[in-house]
Amino acid sequence: MNKRGWIIPILIITLNVLAIFLRWGSLSEILPAHFDLDGNAGGTMPRTTLLFYPLIGAVVCLIGYLIARAKGKLGTGMIILTSGIALILFFSTLVTLTSGQYPAFMIAEPIILLTAVVSSIIGIVRSR
Repeated sequence: MNKRGWIIPILIITLNVLAIFLRWGSLSEILPAHFDLDGNAGGTMPRTTLLFYPLIGAVVCLIGYLIARAKGKLGTGMIILTSGIALILFFSTLVTLTSGQYPAFMIAEPIILLTAVVSSIIGIVRSR
């Protein structure tokens, strides 16, 4: 398993934390959430919810690392899968931080998820 590959999901999670940290002071206590493609908010959430995005990404990456380490051959597929999940959380954070002004971020989420799932399946099949 290539341990340097895990730099990518760690970097994505770090960027997520940095984005939240840089905007934290200017955010209101209640943030708009669940934007449609026109940028209209369909719900709200407390500002502290943003802190769970990088935390969830870190937990997913840790689980992926432990699975890849135990199986040995799943390394690349798990790195791609965890990177995809971390990117989804990062884009979700960006959509919230920009108040839905750039809904193009939301189009990236399904594409990244599909890429991560397909890559993970390829990694699992190749490992057998």
